[in-house]
Amino acid sequence: MGDKYNSPPVLKAFVSYHRDRDLAGVQAKVYERKALHEALEKKKEGKIDFDIAIVDGEILTRYGEEEDVSITGETRELMEEAEELTRKALDLAWRIDTPIIGVLKRSYSSDLRVLYELFDIGLSDRVIASIILEHGEYFTIGTYKEYFEELQKPRIREILDKLDRNIASRIQARYEWIRRIIEAYKEYAGKVKVVFYKPELKTINLAIKTEIAESSSWSVEKIVSALSKITSSTGFPLALDYVDQLSYVKYDTRRLVYELLYSKLSQKDIKLANLLLSLVNPQKPL
Repeated sequence: MGDKYNSPPVLKAFVSYHRDRDLAGVQAKVYERKALHEALEKKKEGKIDFDIAIVDGEILTRYGEEEDVSITGETRELMEEAEELTRKALDLAWRIDTPIIGVLKRSYSSDLRVLYELFDIGLSDRVIASIILEHGEYFTIGTYKEYFEELQKPRIREILDKLDRNIASRIQARYEWIRRIIEAYKEYAGKVKVVFYKPELKTINLAIKTEIAESSSWSVEKIVSALSKITSSTGFPLALDYVDQLSYVKYDTRRLVYELLYSKLSQKDIKLANLLLSLVNPQKPL
């Protein structure tokens, strides 16, 4: 703690770090996969009709790659449930000839730098794809299994030995990350392709990164063409924008929750209420 303002402060810190995990994201993925599987079941039964299924984010959940021994049993169970629901959804989708597409809105991967030896270019895959693709074009780096096999080739390993240590360590971490995804999903990782496309809409200059699980009558080219035709002004498929609007919490609602929380806390301890809620900006989305 510091001394008085009129003298130099003496700061002492005693920190004990304990890693914890917010279960909300994992639980949300479980609910999402349940909803996806339910929709596919209804299509199978003829209760609803749609051509393709789009999910916000990745198809192959990123929880299965974890090897952290500090993960709690509850968290681990949710991760495994999300993985199992994903496999069930993929199996059902293939049986009823329905492709599944995962749209990754935020992507900072650098796999293209590895595959094409562009190590001097400090750009993410999405930026590189945005530069090289014309409107209405796409390309794929293959499935995660294919990419992993490429990383194991002697050519890549030799390059890593010559690279800057920081760059090499990041690539090695990526290698281990994909290896653990393959361990979690096994043959499924060989059926989900990573695809970049630039929408036909001329006002959209950024490429979109997707994971695509094709079906018997829906090739990558056909899927990308369909996605491009339903692109909104945000650059993403219109269906995702519609879902975001449904889940958006209005400012008035956020403000009401903030004031109710302050009212309840202040009845117990006004100083604590002021302290805690000073960390929350009611003008920002909660």
